[in-house]
Amino acid sequence: MNTLGELVGINTASFQQATDLETYGISFAIPYQLASKIMEKIIADGRVIRGYIGIDGQDINSVTARLLGNEHIGGIIVLGLDPEGPAANAGIEVQDIILMIDGNKLNGRQGVLDLVTDLRPGTTVDVKLLRDGKELILPVTVGEDSRE
Repeated sequence: MNTLGELVGINTASFQQATDLETYGISFAIPYQLASKIMEKIIADGRVIRGYIGIDGQDINSVTARLLGNEHIGGIIVLGLDPEGPAANAGIEVQDIILMIDGNKLNGRQGVLDLVTDLRPGTTVDVKLLRDGKELILPVTVGEDSRE
């Protein structure tokens, strides 16, 4: 809770040390926005369904971004592909640089993960990428992340 009495997170774990005089430690919490999103998915579908496109990548660092042009900051370089995944089926290749997904500018690898997991399986999104100095837009049909 914050000082206004609003929920900002839900405690998930706590490590505490106690002495005769005081107790101190560290606690971990799930942000309210994430907990609320998960709750809504469970209510709607009875389980959490996450979108999946089957890529693994690395953030474009500031040096690479300067070489490519600053408009590519936030993109990711594809380093791995699920050979049977939606991205590979759509024609995305290792070493492609993903710039946008469904018109949304990216904010690094974690931003891609957050964006994709919120998409419903079966949805087709346009992925804007850079390959060999040329921009391409490929339609990718989001799959369901069945990994535990």
